[in-house]
Amino acid sequence: MGNNSSSSANRARNREIRARMATTGEPWSIAARRVNADQTSPTDQASPVASTTRNAVTDASALRDSLLDWAHEQARGDVMTVIQIMPFAEEHGLDLDAAFTLVHICRDAALVRDDSTFGTPSIRLTPAGLRDVRERQQRRTDPALRAIAARTGLLRWLYRQHLDDVHMPRPDQFISADEAMHEGSPFTAAEIGYAAEYLAARALIKGPGVMGHRGPVRAEITPDGVDCVIDWSGDVSAYLRRQHGPGSTSTTINGPVFHSSADGAQLAWNSQTVTQIHNEAPQAAPGFEAIAQAVADTLRQLPAIGLPAENQEDAEAAGNEVLAEVVRDEPNRGRIRRAVAAMRGYLAPVAAGAAIGAGEGAQELARHAIEQLGSSF
Repeated sequence: MGNNSSSSANRARNREIRARMATTGEPWSIAARRVNADQTSPTDQASPVASTTRNAVTDASALRDSLLDWAHEQARGDVMTVIQIMPFAEEHGLDLDAAFTLVHICRDAALVRDDSTFGTPSIRLTPAGLRDVRERQQRRTDPALRAIAARTGLLRWLYRQHLDDVHMPRPDQFISADEAMHEGSPFTAAEIGYAAEYLAARALIKGPGVMGHRGPVRAEITPDGVDCVIDWSGDVSAYLRRQHGPGSTSTTINGPVFHSSADGAQLAWNSQTVTQIHNEAPQAAPGFEAIAQAVADTLRQLPAIGLPAENQEDAEAAGNEVLAEVVRDEPNRGRIRRAVAAMRGYLAPVAAGAAIGAGEGAQELARHAIEQLGSSF
């Protein structure tokens, strides 16, 4: 009964909007807003139709990126192809009004051209919309960005479990949470396991583990983890940089220190804040010395290469992930390979001369770093 009443109200409202458009010549978006205002009761309580409309707008806004991805697939990346979006709208439970709203949201962001006809919401991707989709696709599959997002998402989820008094939840249950995704792509169980292992290693969560299972099987957030969520919105990389930066009282080693090579010398890279203690310094596992040195050299050169700030932070995060892995008894080659590939990806535009604002000599430095990273592992 309630659904029939809502549908009838929507149909009546759509008839009013069309009548107003025919009388005034107003576009759908303006006519719809005027009709909504007229349908608000004198007691300032929104009518059921207006309430339904607001919900439709909220739903439509949340589906913007999904629509653009869908339209890109339908048009096969062609900005001249007109796409009727009602199949997408119906698949996501949107009525005609919400479908037009979704078109207007994308149009107002200059991501599509509005090619709608009366009663048929239709779009064409603009070059900006095409670029938006392709950049999102790149971010969606970037292993370093996915790792960063998984750590942040899992830590924030564990904080919510803490607030809800859930005792020692299982990190693998995060996979069913609505936010367990990056750029619309769900995290895998392996990615969540790696994230849990990393957070535990950084003392942001704690819990018991079992043989053969990556990370704790049950975990709770630590006081440091709570600080990361509250003060840094769960941005693990930013929190750790702040905790172990140059002004910190902690001792930070940005690169492994070797005691068995180079004629017995102790070597450390980027040692602005390094205190070398022979018995406590980490050592790279046999066979991983070359990639450790290549990564540490690249990290030292990053400021001179001049990446954009966000890309430099991500490259540093990928490099530090390699350095954390090579000191393990049995380093994970797949993890190292993915992180090194991410570093080379950030350097590639500078090496190719396509980066805007790169400093003098940056191209040669980037090329050398890419070659060194590629030949060392």
